[in-house]
Amino acid sequence: MEQLFTLAGIAIGSSGLSAIVVAILNHHWAKKKNSSGKLDALVEAQKVLMIDRVRYLGSSYIHDGEIALEDKENLAEMYQAYKALGGNGHLSTVMAEVERLPVAEKR
Repeated sequence: MEQLFTLAGIAIGSSGLSAIVVAILNHHWAKKKNSSGKLDALVEAQKVLMIDRVRYLGSSYIHDGEIALEDKENLAEMYQAYKALGGNGHLSTVMAEVERLPVAEKR
């Protein structure tokens, strides 16, 4: 009979312990998920900033009718970084127009 009480005590104690462990793990995972959400938000914010900057610079160069080689390379790098972050085709038209621009002579 004593063994039965011991086994019952172990079963109740282990289920209580497992409930605590599960609660701690759930809290840890929820916290980690929130951090991931913040990281996703930062990536999205960076993409929006890159869209704005590449579009603005590209439009400026298109308006000028030419682009310096260094500026063209920098713009291409920004565009590649944007695409690496998962950017879609928002900038493909601007970049196609920039590609057609003549390279400005050094001054």
